[in-house]
Amino acid sequence: MKPGTLKASTLLEVIIAMLIILIVFVLATGIFTKVIVSSPSVKQQQVRSLSSGIIQESLYQRNWTDETIEIDRIVFRKTVLPYIDDPELLQISVSATEDGKEIGKSRQIVRKGREDAK
Repeated sequence: MKPGTLKASTLLEVIIAMLIILIVFVLATGIFTKVIVSSPSVKQQQVRSLSSGIIQESLYQRNWTDETIEIDRIVFRKTVLPYIDDPELLQISVSATEDGKEIGKSRQIVRKGREDAK
């Protein structure tokens, strides 16, 4: 190196490096967004748990009637229907809605005359 000269990057090299960093950042943001959107929310997990609890309570109490239950502005509609042709089998379905939008659904097929329903 000659005295008085500096070794530096050209403007073109700096722009290319910034462009590569920008592309990596955009890809990482896209991946992060897909992961966040695909994971179940806390509310969905809470709805699944409450729906399962409603079904288990119906089994324990042998309550085979349709019901509507409201918990924290979420409306749970329990419907009990005969399953196919067997009079001993029932399908208990619970759907959860909030502000008219369905946010969860759960169902279970149970034997009506079960002695160990708990």
